Amino acid sequence: MQKRFLPALFVAAFFLIITHFGCTKIDTTTLGSDLVSVDNVNTFADTLAVLATQGIINDSTLVLKADNQVIGNITNDALFGTTNAAIYAQFKPTFYPFYFGNAGDKVYPSQSPMAGFDSAFVCLSFKGTWGDSSSSAPQTFEVRQINDDRFRINTDTLRKLDFTPPMVNATLLGSAMITPAIARQKVKLARGRDSVDNQIRIKLTGAGQSFASLLYNSLDSTTVGPNNGFYRDSIFRKILHGFEIKVSGPGRTLYYVNLAEAKSRFEFHYHKVTAAGVADTAIQSFQFYTAAISNAISASSGTDYVKRNYTGTPLQAALTSPAPSDVFLQTSPGTFANIKIPGLTGYPNRIVHRAYLIIEQTPDNPTTDGIYTPPPFLYADLKDTVISSPQRYKPVYFDLSTQVAYNPDATGANLLYHPFPLTNVDIANFGGRLLQRYEGSNTPFARYEINITRYVQHIVSNGFYNYDLRLYAPYSYYYPQYVGAQYVIPYYNPLAFGRVRVGSGNNPNHKMRLVVVYSKV
Repeated sequence: MQKRFLPALFVAAFFLIITHFGCTKIDTTTLGSDLVSVDNVNTFADTLAVLATQGIINDSTLVLKADNQVIGNITNDALFGTTNAAIYAQFKPTFYPFYFGNAGDKVYPSQSPMAGFDSAFVCLSFKGTWGDSSSSAPQTFEVRQINDDRFRINTDTLRKLDFTPPMVNATLLGSAMITPAIARQKVKLARGRDSVDNQIRIKLTGAGQSFASLLYNSLDSTTVGPNNGFYRDSIFRKILHGFEIKVSGPGRTLYYVNLAEAKSRFEFHYHKVTAAGVADTAIQSFQFYTAAISNAISASSGTDYVKRNYTGTPLQAALTSPAPSDVFLQTSPGTFANIKIPGLTGYPNRIVHRAYLIIEQTPDNPTTDGIYTPPPFLYADLKDTVISSPQRYKPVYFDLSTQVAYNPDATGANLLYHPFPLTNVDIANFGGRLLQRYEGSNTPFARYEINITRYVQHIVSNGFYNYDLRLYAPYSYYYPQYVGAQYVIPYYNPLAFGRVRVGSGNNPNHKMRLVVVYSKV
């Protein structure tokens, strides 16, 4: 599948509660700065009440192998519970038949007493963090060997909340204490001849040292086994399925890494004697392959597994409430809010200048909110009424783009228009971008505005159905009824990046609402 971030394939757990609604006049001070001025002579504004209930997206998201992936633990978020993210990656030689060193080098003790294996590292290219990026408290990164025949065969990356990770040997191969500062620092290699920064480095020790030494000393590139793991790719994959890389213990930070970059590797350090008789220290690495290299090397298997646990949190309590004061939005894999706007049904025919869904954060502890920041973008789509098991959704009509025509009801061969704009959502028009507002003594809170003007106009003027909305913070979005890889669309949020508690329609201070600015017909 072709995309910048990764696809989203999910089944939504849906909570539907019907209660009351209201409609009140407002003045211009409550509107976004770009809305049409309201003079209550020619231009008016109504606020329509919104009913919001909590849901969890039991999602499975295909993460492209070239995308940034997430690893780490968050164990102290009182609102959203815990997050545990692990990476499963298959590193392989860069050519076959593979050998260490250059032609003529002596690389084994049997060839020269000055030659032989020294050490090995599992390395990840570090891209950034979410959470407490300034924390000096390290997290313990651990490496274990995957022992799962399903994983050795190349498959697309699959991560979902109820996904069972590959089977892993219990033996710890290596560990490292990592902070963001440690991940960024420069490390000298090969006696100072080379260096690297922005890399998480986990040295294999004890059983891991023995494991790497065995690979180095025992495998060869002969055509006949049993130790010819370096002869061809298919044989090597049977010997080394890959590594589990995860964090143990408490944590406050998620780390973003990229497996496709050269800094992500299984790194061997060894001593050699060159053909000219010069003793030297050398480094050679196995790499992660996002795609096959001709017929010689298949793509590597890789999985980014993110597990959420909401037990005992306000989010969990909101799941069973018919009219919660707050709803909780967490970037994929995460949560959603089901939105009903009853006041749009039977709303009088008018010229709609602007119709904006306004979502505001209910501030919590300023320190915690500053660490676990809101999603950069929210997105809204429609609950489809055609298929309800499993529940299906579709894009909002008209407002996702002003430049590209699309038709959410297009299916099969009936694709005169694409089901949604393949150029992605036009954020400048549709909205959903994180804004900041202040209350009280300069207490900041997040605000989002989503523009559904043309959709609302068709409801009031043309009798369009008043669909329920789903509000969430996707990493990417995908609608199963549209067949084809081109219909997996990246959104603008990094994976698992952001969470926010927002007021529902019942919140006294940060009420979710739809503002309609209009002129009478």
